[in-house]
Order: sequence, then structure tokens, then C-alpha cells
Amino acid sequence: MYKKSKLVFIDDLQQHDPKDGGAAYFTAKALIIAEDNGQYHGSVETLRISDLILKQSSFIYDGVHSREAHKLYTWPRNLGDMAAWAASKKTFLEQHVMHFPIQIHSVQEQHHLNWEFITPEQFKKTPQNIQASAAFQHYLDHIAEYFFLRKERNDPV
Repeated sequence: MYKKSKLVFIDDLQQHDPKDGGAAYFTAKALIIAEDNGQYHGSVETLRISDLILKQSSFIYDGVHSREAHKLYTWPRNLGDMAAWAASKKTFLEQHVMHFPIQIHSVQEQHHLNWEFITPEQFKKTPQNIQASAAFQHYLDHIAEYFFLRKERNDPV
């Protein structure tokens, strides 16, 4: 479940096809730095990465303006083609979201997110008093091995 945080999706982009025939969604493992009442927590969790590009979610660009996040990727010509929807989402997520740090500014209801890209330097500024899970501690101990945290932002707009 999302909360106000900084995070970067690191691997394991997985497609999930609902049994009811609805639109596919994707999950991925993420490094997460979240703050709760002045205490910082570092963890590694699997989240629904495709929630970032739902119609209800907002992408913040240039620090001020926002747009509906579902307008960030190319929709298929045939809107009823679920396989084409899934392929389009996957391509966008792989090119623009996987391995690029983001910040979740707010969460309204379960899947309505306001988010923006941040720089790798902003993500790597880890609070000294962070309570880290074992998996997040591995990241802290081996931060130089996370090559993607040296890449430039890849904003889709």
C-alpha cells in the first residue's frame, strides 16, 4: 500500500491479469523511504506500480503543474484490446518509471496518488535515524552497486 514517501522501483515488473477479464495491472519491488510522525522507515516492498498511471492519479511536473497520470502513456487504437493496453502500460513503466526515483506527495483513497520524479541525489539523501528493514539495510550497505541511481531523470512530458 502506498503512503507519502520517496521510492524507486528496482526490479521484478510482474503483470497480473484479473480473472474477470479487466485491465491488467503491474507490480514491482521498490526501495521505500517513508516518514511517520518524525520517524523514517526504510523498506523493500512490492507495490502496484501501475497505480501511478491510473486516471485517478496525478503526475506533477515542473514542481507546480499536474496532469492526469493516465495521459502519460500511449493508449492502444482499439480501446477494447486488453493485451494492447497491457503492452502499452508495460512499455511506459519500463522506459519511464522502473529505476527512476519518485516521490509520492499524497494518497487519497487507496489508488489515487499524487507523485513526481525526483533526482537520484534526492533519493540517496537517507535520514541518519532511519529504521531500516534487513533488505533496505542491504541497499544502504551497497548503495554504490545501484547503478540506476546515477541515471538522469527521464520525465515523460
